[in-house]
Amino acid sequence: MVVACGESTNEDQPILPADCLADPQCPIPFPSAHRGLCGGEPENTLTAFQNCESQGVPLIELDPRETADGVVVIMHDDTVDRTTDGEMRFPGRTSVDQLTLEEFKSLVIDHPDCRTAPDADPDRCHPPTFLEILQGTGDQTLFDVDFKSGDAAKLAQVAQDAGAADRLLFFDDNIENLRTFRSVIPDGVVMPRAHDPAEVDALLAPEYDDLDIRWIHGDPPFAAEVKARLAEAGARLYMNGWDGEDPADVWIVAAMTAETAENYELAAEYYEKAWRSLDQMLEDGALGLGSDFAQKYVEYFYPNGFGEE
Repeated sequence: MVVACGESTNEDQPILPADCLADPQCPIPFPSAHRGLCGGEPENTLTAFQNCESQGVPLIELDPRETADGVVVIMHDDTVDRTTDGEMRFPGRTSVDQLTLEEFKSLVIDHPDCRTAPDADPDRCHPPTFLEILQGTGDQTLFDVDFKSGDAAKLAQVAQDAGAADRLLFFDDNIENLRTFRSVIPDGVVMPRAHDPAEVDALLAPEYDDLDIRWIHGDPPFAAEVKARLAEAGARLYMNGWDGEDPADVWIVAAMTAETAENYELAAEYYEKAWRSLDQMLEDGALGLGSDFAQKYVEYFYPNGFGEE
């Protein structure tokens, strides 16, 4: 497929991901790596995010929470049991908000490379803080912040102090958290959640003009129905690649499985189904595309680099 630049871009200058994220007229699709999953690295670790970055993924989803002493850290679940050795280290006290930063950073990620010498590779083997993620990635690597808990103003201030305010897409279904985030970063890009067309219409009403909504997280079943209204309002739709009747990620899993079995003809067939699913999502109006295989989306959308044909 061919990706073109929007009217607001300068053809003599490369399109930068941060500019495109904030520009509602930018037509370039944004694959978003769910929990930093781009193949092989443990979720929500600095190594995982750097792996996505090295493969050209422009947007990485992460999950911030706060420790007991108020530091913004990255962990998907409210407890650390699933992805770390937290139950062994702190039995009966495994909620992120029950652990101090020192305790949280002592956790060892459940990954084969980390079981014997975790301190030899701390970026892979210990869960990170939000600041470590911002400092450990490049200034054109963007983050889809799936806000889990804590103080939205504190998170925004961390990004502001790190010079990374324009690298965030702040997502939450709580409107007040979006407003709190923008109280620190007034031009910050926020994304509310809509579960049906009526909620999309409500979010586009003047009541929410203060949020300057440029992205809305929606679902495949109603995407096509709201496409024209979103375009008119200057907002773009974000959807997950594993949702809907023909989810792209499912076909990618099938293709990769066929590749492992060295059945390359079948793999090609499954990849083609994945690309058709992705093209349909674009046709329905989605430009943000959450995926466990964002690197594969990138290979399809812009194999020569972000926004390049």
